[in-house]
Order: sequence, then structure tokens, then C-alpha cells
Amino acid sequence: MANMKDIASRAGVSVATVSKVLNDLGGISQETTDLILSIAKELNYRPNLYARNLKTRQSRTIGIITEDITVFNAPPIIDGIGSCCEERGYHYFLENLRLYNLGFSPLLDVNEQSSIVNDAIDFMMSMQVDGLIYLGSHSHKVVHLPSIGDTHFICSYCSCTDPSIPSVLYDDRKAGYDVAKYLINTGHSSIGVITGPNGSIHSAKRLTGYQEAIYDSGLRYNPKMTAQGDWNRDSGFMLTEQLLRNGVTAIFAQNDLMAMGVIDYCVKNGIEIGKDIALVGFDNREISTVCRPTLTTVSPPLFEIGHTAASLLIDKIEGKPQTASGEILLECSIIERDSTKR
Repeated sequence: MANMKDIASRAGVSVATVSKVLNDLGGISQETTDLILSIAKELNYRPNLYARNLKTRQSRTIGIITEDITVFNAPPIIDGIGSCCEERGYHYFLENLRLYNLGFSPLLDVNEQSSIVNDAIDFMMSMQVDGLIYLGSHSHKVVHLPSIGDTHFICSYCSCTDPSIPSVLYDDRKAGYDVAKYLINTGHSSIGVITGPNGSIHSAKRLTGYQEAIYDSGLRYNPKMTAQGDWNRDSGFMLTEQLLRNGVTAIFAQNDLMAMGVIDYCVKNGIEIGKDIALVGFDNREISTVCRPTLTTVSPPLFEIGHTAASLLIDKIEGKPQTASGEILLECSIIERDSTKR
């Protein structure tokens, strides 16, 4: 592989001159610059980034540690990070912890998870990254890890026990409020909710937002209108009968998979969604556009979470003034489709 000495020898200049040109430091005539760049291309020269990093003490790379890349939220968040890196002239390394597939729970398996995360951080530090983004598979608290030292650190789709570390998430509470208000404004006063499991931060905040909207609209909250699911399709199917028996005219399923269960039940029992009952899901998964009827759902700003997290991290790396800390909450949007025909 060609190096700077080879280019310098071919061009008849010093290695220092080649270094200035290849590192875009200026001070070299255009004619010599063009010659050196031409020879570098001809010799298929590739810079030694590790050596450059040691000299400059900056790699212009960031590390992404994702709890599990197979979880639906991870790819668009990583895409947002990648887009910001392209705009700012950075690259990234990606480490997939596979916690979901390995059966680890961030809430129950704290010690085991900390060990896996620390190993990933050690790897990233060995790659001389300038900062780290930790990408959660769901909203939970990440214990501040001493292994990061003074490395720039940002959480996305989760938050950190250290309030000084910025965490970029979406606003579940406002999303729940907006869904309830949307259904109330379309004429519903008996709105059922199928929640996620106990202990889920997403579920608790969405339910709180729903309850606040009911209160603000002058309606009475009826606990019988709330049923606890488990994020899976079958729970949506099983709980629909209970909610219909209690007189609901609309259902807010706190994720799209449970909403599919509601559709299954209604189809089986001759209930027309969008006419006999309104239905709203959450997550804007691909299935929401191909089911019949198509599903009105909440679209979380996943790409924006990634882009915002990367922008904050790069600002920290470059020493720009920091105004953000703690949880940074982005807004979701409601995508209206056939399951809530007005």
C-alpha cells in the first residue's frame, strides 16, 4: 500500500508538503497540490486514520452502542445519527449488544447488562471515538457508567440516572394527551385504552396523558375503560371484548400490534372499525398501512431522535456552548387513516 513517502518521491517534494496537501492544511501552490492529489489517486493512497488520530487527538468518529438493532425503533434512529454525521463530516462505529435477543431485561438483569455495556464501551474507546451514543430498545433509566470517564456521552430512546447527561426521547405523555383529545374532538366520550405491561415507562406516561385530556375536556375518568395488555397482538384481541362490554366507542391501543388484535376481534365479530368503533394505535409500524382498515396511529420521531442526539454529541465534541441537559422530549404526530373516519 502506498504511503506519503511514495507520493513525495514520485512528486519530487518533501513528505511534509504531501502531508499538508492530504490534510488540507493549505500553504501549498495549486499546481503542486493538483500534482500530489493526482499521484495519490493513481497510487490508490489511503490515509492511516489511526496515526492521524494520535497526532490530532480527534478521530471525527463517534460510537453507537445499541441494545438491540432488531428492535423496530433502532434502524430509523441510527439512520438519523448517520444523516447528521454526513452533514457534519463524521463517521461512526456500531456495536449491537443483542440484549433483546439474548433475553436480558434492563430492569432485572442490571449487573449482567452493565458488564456487557462496559465491554462495548472499552471496545469503542480502543477505536479512539470522540464520543458515544447509547441507544435503548425502550424507555428506561441507564445507570451512569464510570467506564466512560470524561468521554462525551448521549442517551437516545432512554435516559440516564446522571441528569447532566442529555437524553433524547419523544414525549409519551403529550402523545397520549393528543390521542385522547383527537378522539374527543371527533365525537367520542367513552374512550377505552389498552395499555402496555406494568412497569413500562412508555405505557404509564401515555396513560397519564390520556387521563389529563379526559379531565381537561370535562369528562369523567372511568377505570373500567382501561385494560392492561402486554404489547402483543393476542392481548389486544382478548381485551377488546371487555372494553366493548363496558360501552366504549373508541379504543386507544398503546401500540400497533395490540391494535391489530383489536382489528382481529372486530373482523371476527362483524364489527366495522371506522364506523361502529374508532381505533388508534401507536408506533406507525409498516403493518398499520397494509391492514384493513388502515390504522390511524401515532408516529414517533425516531429519525429526529437520532439526528438530534448526534447533533448534540458533535456539538459537545467540538466544544460548542451546551444548553441541553436531562431529558429532551420531541413531539410525536398523529397519522390519520381509515380506522377513525370522521
